[in-house]
Amino acid sequence: ACSNNDDAASTASDATTPAETATTVGAEQPDPNDLSQVCFSPIVVQTDWFPQAEHGGIYELLGDDYQVDAERGATTGSLVFRGVDTGVDLEIRAGGPFIESPVVTEMFLDGSIMFGYVGTDVALSRQAETPTLAVFNALSVNPQVIMWNAEKHPAATTIADIAREVPAISVFGDRPFMRFLVGEGVVPAEKVDGNYKGNLLLATDDVAHQGFATSEPYRYLNLDSGPITVAYQLLHDTGWTSYPQNLAINKLRLDALRGCLTKLVPMMQHAQLDYIADSARTNAIIIAAVKAFDTYWTQDESLTSYAVSTMLSLGIVANGETPTFGDFESPRIDDFIAKAIPILRAQGVEVPDLTAADVATNEFLDPTISLP
Repeated sequence: ACSNNDDAASTASDATTPAETATTVGAEQPDPNDLSQVCFSPIVVQTDWFPQAEHGGIYELLGDDYQVDAERGATTGSLVFRGVDTGVDLEIRAGGPFIESPVVTEMFLDGSIMFGYVGTDVALSRQAETPTLAVFNALSVNPQVIMWNAEKHPAATTIADIAREVPAISVFGDRPFMRFLVGEGVVPAEKVDGNYKGNLLLATDDVAHQGFATSEPYRYLNLDSGPITVAYQLLHDTGWTSYPQNLAINKLRLDALRGCLTKLVPMMQHAQLDYIADSARTNAIIIAAVKAFDTYWTQDESLTSYAVSTMLSLGIVANGETPTFGDFESPRIDDFIAKAIPILRAQGVEVPDLTAADVATNEFLDPTISLP
């Protein structure tokens, strides 16, 4: 069921009306894999970056009829669940340079977007004006790290260690997680460099910088100028335990989307697990999309395979503290809220008093779905 109609996702009214009317007739549809009576088409997912393995569970749901629109940064095809066409289309939009505003802003400006990738920290910072509700977490642990040259600093195993050995820790701007690390005494304030540009800085400078365990370590090992072995610590392991990549909706549309979410979210749970179990086909889609976009961002089979194996080995994709895959643990979120809100408010962000239930729900998850 692939329409290839770019106009289908152009307005809020086009997207909202079918969904809201469909929820009333969902009970009449006997096929559990048929989404056409409860979901609008296309189902639009706004990601936070270029296609990559961290998004694999969503690309897993694309049928073989997918097409790439390089100008829009969109990949669209039939939404196919375990070989069955669900009767609706799926459009996955790249983030980064393809969007003019943060993901949450895009979700409220464009009503055709059903899901956005919204981390818990971002959800808190935007809750006052643009409230979102996370319905599924694809990654239990944030793959974001601080990394450094392991050959130059063989004794350093933590961020606190490396902060004593290098002149600077480079990050993108004024990051809340760095304020947390400074406040915890892990990183001296004078060593924070907010001018990081995303480049492979260790090739030229003896510093530490932010990055992802699923990407830069592989890229450093494959530098044209010669391999660099990096060491790193996950931000998660420092106590900054934000859920990193939640599938979230515009909270104001919860009732209208409930019928669709009830059927679709368990498919997302399964799709992420199917991707982790056998990622070859979906990685090929990710690589093809990136190639068609023809930008500075690159992906290849070795890198995507590395990312998948790393997500498994580090517990980035995991069940968490419960057997249910993709659920949210309220104590973890409440603990994170207690850490993050004072930092966000100190940055001048208006954040209301919140609890876990304000930003995430397990209502639509199938509790029996679990990572083996």
